[in-house]
Amino acid sequence: MMDKTETVVSNSSSQSTQTRVPTHVLDFMRGFAAVYVVVNHVRGNFFKGGGRTIAESADPLGLYDYVSISLLQATALGTEFVILFFCVSGFAMAHSILYTSSPLQFYKRRLIRIWPPYLVAIALAAFVCVLYTMYDPDGNITQRCTGRLCTAEGLFLMATYVEVATPITAQFWSLPYEVIFYLLCPLLLWYRAAIPAVFGASVLLSIIGVVFWGVESNPSSSVLVNFAINAAFWFMSGVVAYHYIERVPVLQVRTFVMVALGLLGLIVVVKTFYGAPNAVSNSLMILFSVLCIRNLPHAWTSNPRWNWGYFSYSIYIFHVAFIFLIALILEQQFNIRAQDIESYWAWILFLPVILAACWGMYFLGEKQCNELLRRMSKSRQKAPV
Repeated sequence: MMDKTETVVSNSSSQSTQTRVPTHVLDFMRGFAAVYVVVNHVRGNFFKGGGRTIAESADPLGLYDYVSISLLQATALGTEFVILFFCVSGFAMAHSILYTSSPLQFYKRRLIRIWPPYLVAIALAAFVCVLYTMYDPDGNITQRCTGRLCTAEGLFLMATYVEVATPITAQFWSLPYEVIFYLLCPLLLWYRAAIPAVFGASVLLSIIGVVFWGVESNPSSSVLVNFAINAAFWFMSGVVAYHYIERVPVLQVRTFVMVALGLLGLIVVVKTFYGAPNAVSNSLMILFSVLCIRNLPHAWTSNPRWNWGYFSYSIYIFHVAFIFLIALILEQQFNIRAQDIESYWAWILFLPVILAACWGMYFLGEKQCNELLRRMSKSRQKAPV
């Protein structure tokens, strides 16, 4: 994540002309996406689902039931909003590379920024796993987590991003793709003139992926293959948006809202029709992301009450562990199975608790790393030339 300064973006048609994209726009988008992913996961874990509700209902459902189930479809774009993260990350890394003196400096800043909070998140997930082992030793969650979160080998593989997926760390699936992109950034983005060719290659690989694997997202069991045929395009779309942001039209606020809502509605329709994240819904999310970078109103993004991007990473990496912790408490103390809850909206009660817990974890890891990076930046600025 970039410092809280304005990003200078060069106009592709004239290097003497520059525009400023405030980083609070990117932070707002990160915060919104992170909260949306939490909404998606909380709803998915504390409501039995519209499909089960319809299938298991003994009585015909009424208008309220169908309206509620339809509205809940708007929370089903969890993967697509992770792709928004990827696009914003590509935009941010294009700026970071442009103002980084060496690949070593870039890697050092990325390591400090993402790895220590990630280790804290692994520790929290391991703690929750231990609680499941104590209170629900025969449960399916325990059996699927103990081999990864309760052994030294499993923890090492998670810490090095080799094998990251368990029920309690389900959201970690995206982190290896981020790490691969960061490792490749100096190679792919260092030379400005090569970026269109790199983007073209990512588009070609995506087309090849659709031809051989179909339109579903991340169809291969290999992270490297999925990165090549899917994630590279998502990240590079953000990179290209950074360098050609002047070509994205500036819309009136009302027009922007209508177009943005239209895109989101179309994404919901496409995903519902196909049944899973796919190349079409993902591409539409890239368009939505670039449109927001260019057009989000300053009054929205500059308000600190709504801009939670400063701890969006903590929201993302910690929230699933807290979901499982609450689910364990419900089952052990109240004999309520989380995924059997029939209320359409009861899950909303858990949202502020989980977000507050993530905010608290922010002070244990992410905040300390951000402050270290700021001190490093100030030291470089004060160093004699």
